[in-house]
Amino acid sequence: MDFQISDEQQMAVDSFRRFLEDEIRPAVAAHDDTFIPKDEMQKLLKQLLQFGLGNGLAAEEDGGMGLDPITLGLLFEELARVSPDVAIVVLIQEETGLLLSAAPEALKEKYLGPLLEGDKFGSIGISEPAVGSNIADIKCRAKLDGDDYLITGEKQWISGGHYSDFNICVARENDDGAAGIGLYLVDREHGYDSQNIPKLALNRQSTAQLFFDNVRIPQEHVLFPAGQGLKRLMTLLEGSRPLVGLMAVGIAQAALDYSIEYAKERVQHGKPIAAHQLIQARVAEMAVKTEASRLMLFKALDQIGRGIRSDFQSGMAKYFATEAACEITRHAMAIHGGNGVTTEFPVEELYRMAPILTVTEGTPEMQKLIIGRSLLGMPAF
Repeated sequence: MDFQISDEQQMAVDSFRRFLEDEIRPAVAAHDDTFIPKDEMQKLLKQLLQFGLGNGLAAEEDGGMGLDPITLGLLFEELARVSPDVAIVVLIQEETGLLLSAAPEALKEKYLGPLLEGDKFGSIGISEPAVGSNIADIKCRAKLDGDDYLITGEKQWISGGHYSDFNICVARENDDGAAGIGLYLVDREHGYDSQNIPKLALNRQSTAQLFFDNVRIPQEHVLFPAGQGLKRLMTLLEGSRPLVGLMAVGIAQAALDYSIEYAKERVQHGKPIAAHQLIQARVAEMAVKTEASRLMLFKALDQIGRGIRSDFQSGMAKYFATEAACEITRHAMAIHGGNGVTTEFPVEELYRMAPILTVTEGTPEMQKLIIGRSLLGMPAF
């Protein structure tokens, strides 16, 4: 094992960190947990593309940067430390790009290039009002009608949904369980509607409901036919869970950084609170769990980069990191005392952000079932 990153990776991280502080942090702070309009988010995305955020995993021959998962992970954590909202937008662009990379050539030509250049926003429609973790139970229908498909149903909790110029909709063509599920590319011009969902936090980006009312799409927009869709999604989620975990690490690291800074400045009983034993113990716990999360997540990314199946490691890492971020942000609020619950200090927003990531890309309960299945050799669902 070699835990040392290369000089090139370190230079990329250092350069990106300066860019984030100069450009992204002020732009995001101006919105105070309120929705960033599409044109403004697009400007931010186009700036990030030069570093490989939003086009990093796509192959160079497809117009992407062709970054390895570790390098992308290093940059992604830095972005999440400054703005988890923008990190979510980048994650969806990366995921959508990976699905399109395996699409028929006609769809790649029309959608993948503009996506990787930041001219189009994609989204992926998985969850539904009555269907969350068990994707095999989805109700959204894809019905063949002549030379077209009619898409009917509702999607919920769709990241980037209100921004999206197209949606890769997970829909059921028949009632044959997982074998009936396919992926269908639905352009906004085909007629689906979206509505943003207000949340506890992370409201600068779009989380939306999508509505498909007999939306007609051509047969050529079948991205993966029935029987192939669920397998593609499982592979995608295996690779995206470490990135969600790194969003949690970014939040945890930001909470730790703010806590260290505050503890050095805040004076109680004649000395900075950083000199009190209980504060040092709490900061130490925060640092240990942040680093443990980071190492678990980068192990998962390393496996993915080597082509090794990583559902077990990704599930463990995502579960641990998101739960740890909730605990670390709670400790950060405690270190800040009364100031920690005011909007004048950033830790209260980090505290609100962290729990959302426990749900994203699979709840802790689902991750435990994935881990248990891997260890025991039998599914519980």
